[in-house]
Amino acid sequence: MADNVYYNFVTGWPNEVASTVLRKISAYTRSNKVRYFKIGITVDPERRFDEEHKYNYDEMAVVYRSDSYDNVCDLERELIEHNSGLADNMIGGGGGRKGEPPHYMYVVIKHR
Repeated sequence: MADNVYYNFVTGWPNEVASTVLRKISAYTRSNKVRYFKIGITVDPERRFDEEHKYNYDEMAVVYRSDSYDNVCDLERELIEHNSGLADNMIGGGGGRKGEPPHYMYVVIKHR
């Protein structure tokens, strides 16, 4: 496991876990601790961090897991929309390749 990837995820239907995942993301992204952040999805968190995020972000927290690509995309879209203007996301979710389950939603963080 990559040293900068942390697993603290929940599972379940997006409408049942959205508030829990939102609280997790908020805990990781408090403005006094974080310079900027981005929400994303992947099937391989360590590879995604090492290949795409390690140069711009300090760590990755995996906050949600689902076998359903649609569920993880729906939740990602909702949380990006909720963090509009705060997160570095350019689109509202579901922009990546599908891959084989399980699917993970994460937040990458750049500390101050």
